[in-house]
Amino acid sequence: MDGLLASELLVEASGVPAIAYVREGAPGSPTIVGLPGGGHLARVFYGHPGSRAEDFLDYWLEQRGLGLIALSYPSDHRAFRRRLTALTVTDWANAAAAITAKIVKTRGLHGPIVPIGWSMAGRASRAFNVAARRLGLDMPGFIALAATPPLPGMVGADPDGVPFTQEGFWRTGSNDADSLSARNESFLRDINWKGTEIIDAAAYAEYYIVNTPIRLRGEPNQRPGLDRNSLLDTIADLGTFAYPEYPFTGVIAPTHTTDARHALTDQATWGFLNSQKFFSEYSAAKPMPALDWSQLRDLALQLPTRLCRYVEGGHFFFLGRDGAPQTASHIQDLCNQLEHLQGRGKWESTNLPQTPAGPVG
Repeated sequence: MDGLLASELLVEASGVPAIAYVREGAPGSPTIVGLPGGGHLARVFYGHPGSRAEDFLDYWLEQRGLGLIALSYPSDHRAFRRRLTALTVTDWANAAAAITAKIVKTRGLHGPIVPIGWSMAGRASRAFNVAARRLGLDMPGFIALAATPPLPGMVGADPDGVPFTQEGFWRTGSNDADSLSARNESFLRDINWKGTEIIDAAAYAEYYIVNTPIRLRGEPNQRPGLDRNSLLDTIADLGTFAYPEYPFTGVIAPTHTTDARHALTDQATWGFLNSQKFFSEYSAAKPMPALDWSQLRDLALQLPTRLCRYVEGGHFFFLGRDGAPQTASHIQDLCNQLEHLQGRGKWESTNLPQTPAGPVG
């Protein structure tokens, strides 16, 4: 199909199409579900023709026996025949979970699935978790990669509104290497920050950049007159205050000033949500009362720091021959910790090793 790589296929569920990349892992091992951020295809997880496999997460996940289902939301990419400019976070999360369930069933996969959401994809964490449980998927938790949680107001809105394409998409990119937006030029510098070119401008424009349904951004009041984009609409779509419906979330954050918000706040913001989830599980008398109060309290206090890992770099810290293997290692570790939090191992705080924060700079 037009615009698809040989390793990709167009799939659909709940009336929502997606570009899918599927690689099976070792039998019984977790399958990672890669959800990309604003303005990007899920190729950020597995690369483009001519790229070095070692620069991308998929290669290192495979070395660890982990499978990968990477899903690109419908955008203005030429592979999509329908333009779903009004797609909401809940719409996309429902479709992504249903597509994942279809792939799991068709391929006969038997391990748990663990979504990794990069950047904007963190907005879908609660809705994906709700859909996954409704579909019977074994999902011990979610992993945020420099990801923004379903809390509106965290990303500043331009008072003049964000730019839109003629079709009505949030203008997040250009497919012309000679006219990349300032946003994407900044991203490209972040990708290649170590001086070794991972993705060049031409490949970035051709294979990665798309324009995005605005509601996936998870912020209200993007421009005057935009339907279903008030603060109340956004809170309802994200399920912001439905704390028991959130998954436990492992966090992998960057360290550089180029992504200061995620470097400085991810541990705290996701830690807050993990604390609320922890309390809801305890209140519901799940496996946690098997621990005494002292153990429960210790674990609650440790969660925000002990479910957080750092990788040196900016918003694309998970790319490159240093960042990609480190991120894959943290993903495997956090998968294990999320399994423990579901009562599938010794439920002790010692199962959550402390990882100190990396340097900021």
